Amino acid sequence: MKAWTVVGWSYDADFHCPDCARARFGDATDDEDDPPEDSEGNEIHPLFAGDEGAAGEHCGDCFHPLI
Repeated sequence: MKAWTVVGWSYDADFHCPDCARARFGDATDDEDDPPEDSEGNEIHPLFAGDEGAAGEHCGDCFHPLI
C-alpha cells in the first residue's frame, strides 16, 4: 500500500471507510474541486495510509479497521 492511498474519510467528527463514505456521498468523494459536506456543513477530508495514526483507526459506521 502506498502512503498516498486513501484509506478513509473524515466527516461528522469520525473516520469512515471508503465504502461507507461512498454509500453516503456517492462518487462525490472523487470530486476535488467541489468536495461534499457532512451534516455539520464541513467539507469531508481524505485519510491517507501514511497519515499519523491511520493504522489505529476504525470506521465509525461498519467498525472495520481502515488499514
